[in-house]
Formats: sequence, C-alpha cells, structure tokens
Amino acid sequence: MPEIKLALKRFGLTENEAEVYLLLLKLGNAQASEVAQKTNIHRINVYDILKRLQERGLVSFVVMGKRKQYEAINPKRILEIEEERKKEIESIIPDLLKQRELGKEPQEVTVFKNKQGIKNITRELTKLKEFDFFASGYGFSQYFGQEYSDTWHAQLKVNKVKIRCLISGKFKRDLNIPEVLNYRYLPSEFIFPSTTLIYKDKVLIIMWSANPIAILIRGKEIHDSYQNFFNILWKFSKK
Repeated sequence: MPEIKLALKRFGLTENEAEVYLLLLKLGNAQASEVAQKTNIHRINVYDILKRLQERGLVSFVVMGKRKQYEAINPKRILEIEEERKKEIESIIPDLLKQRELGKEPQEVTVFKNKQGIKNITRELTKLKEFDFFASGYGFSQYFGQEYSDTWHAQLKVNKVKIRCLISGKFKRDLNIPEVLNYRYLPSEFIFPSTTLIYKDKVLIIMWSANPIAILIRGKEIHDSYQNFFNILWKFSKK
C-alpha cells in the first residue's frame, strides 16, 4: 500500500487525496461523512478533496435520496489522464524549444558618442509602429534644438507611431509634452537619469550628460526585462 500511495503522489495527488481515493476503491462507494470517519480527515476538508478528485476525473457521485454517494473511477482512468497529459506536453514542446533558442540569442551592444550617431538612431524611431520609453525630463530638445525636436515629434504623428511614455511627477509643471505621446506620471521620487526607449528586441539608453552617450542593446532577454518593468509601472502610473 505505501508503494501505491507513493505512485499516486507522483501522479500528482496529495497525501490526503491518495488516501481518500484508495478508501473509495476499497469501499466501492461512501458518503463524505463515512470517508471523514475512516480517514480521520475533517469533514470540511473531505468535501474539498472529493471536489478536487472529481475535477481530476478520478471520483464520481450519485445522489441517493438527499445524500451523495461517492465512488472511485476505474483506476485505468489514471493511465488515460497520463496519456492526455503527455499529448498536451508534446504539443507545446515546439514552442518551448523556440523560446529556448530565442533565449540563446546573443546580445549586441552599440555605443554612439557623437551627435550625428544619436540623431540617426532617434530618427529610426519615427519609422516604428510603436515603442515605450522612460523620459528623463530633460535633454532631447536641449541637445538637438527645439526645431529638430518639433520635427521629430511631428514625424511620429504623421507615421502614427504608438508611443507610451512614463515621466516623473517632478516635471509635471515644467514640461511641454507633445500631443503624440500617450503619457503618464509616476511619483516624483521616480527620476530617471537617462532616456530609455524599449522597442522590437532593443533597448536604447541615452544619457544626456555634457557629452551625451547612447547605448543600443539588442537582445530579447534584456528587452523583455525592461518591457515587463515598464508595464508594471505603467499599470500604477497616473494621468
């Protein structure tokens, strides 16, 4: 019996679920009160266990008068469940292998240290369908000039690029935010030292120092990490 119970636990049953199932096999059928009495499991817990066993397809019941009589399904059903589970797992193996290959993709880093290089990479953003970014609250128009900044935002609007932008509440009164941006504010404590853009499989970080530097990182893992972080903050941000 210990070996049988161990096998049932490996199948996925808990200690108490295995005990109730084995008892029903032995008794043929029983009411919940009888199961509770013979297993010393609290009656409320027995109802929960019986419900879970029904959901697994291992227990059924019939109503006799006003009482339910529970009965264990033929043990061969366990083999059928295992076969169904095997087919289900086999069906997702191709996707799992694909994810594994994507996770192995090498990361590439490109550093831009001159104004023209940074301008070229920001110009490419106007050709995207969408991107998200953390705004530092300063740097873009100051570095490229207001005319280029206005032209850049106008091009985003013409190309109907969907943009979500998170901004520190510290700059709420200071910024003239272009209408093309779908923006939200984070608490004032959130101050980003750089402008960080997330798109495709890339993360672009622009540090607006005296001599600005842009770092373009290509890699699915780092993109997904930044994207998840952005999505969490977007959920809790405010208009």
